[in-house]
Amino acid sequence: MSRYCVYIDGFNVYYALQEKSYKKYKWLNYRKLAESIIGKNDSIMGIFYFTAIVRWKQDNALRHKNYIKALRWAKVDTIKGRFLEKMVRCHLCGQFYKTHEEKRTDVNIALKLLCDAIDDLYDKALILSADSDLIPAIQAVHKYTPEKKIGVMFPIGRNNYDLKHEADFRVKMPQRLLEMCQFPEKIRIGSNIIQRPSSWQ
Repeated sequence: MSRYCVYIDGFNVYYALQEKSYKKYKWLNYRKLAESIIGKNDSIMGIFYFTAIVRWKQDNALRHKNYIKALRWAKVDTIKGRFLEKMVRCHLCGQFYKTHEEKRTDVNIALKLLCDAIDDLYDKALILSADSDLIPAIQAVHKYTPEKKIGVMFPIGRNNYDLKHEADFRVKMPQRLLEMCQFPEKIRIGSNIIQRPSSWQ
């Protein structure tokens, strides 16, 4: 029997699901996904979703906030970073333009992963990401709590050799699993109802 914690790099998974054939799976229930992949005698100690709100696009922000409400209903904790506005120079025309960069997500995942290991919250951790920036965090867990096992689940269609090499185990994300682990079309939370966004149909 093993105790699991699951750490989700929200945008890393989201951008993988932006592929045309996978867009209908964005209404993903990470609680159901976690329960589907652990052993029947294992237990889930925590599921943590790391993200940042796109505040300059109101429609996107509203969809995202509703999705976070659905995750909260499923007892998935959200840990928020933020977007930093910055000016970038185009290498083709030389003009500057404004863009936004997600900040703190990698650091938040790394700190949570390591602190939970030191606090003995899990025996095995599963990271949903293909971001190699998380390799130092895995190495730190191996150094300070060598009995802990760290696995990775790459978002569908993604791979990372270095991250796979550093992890103790790997879990696949097949399309069948995404199909199985969707929220209901409508979720009643108290007197409110939230539903799958029409653009995620």
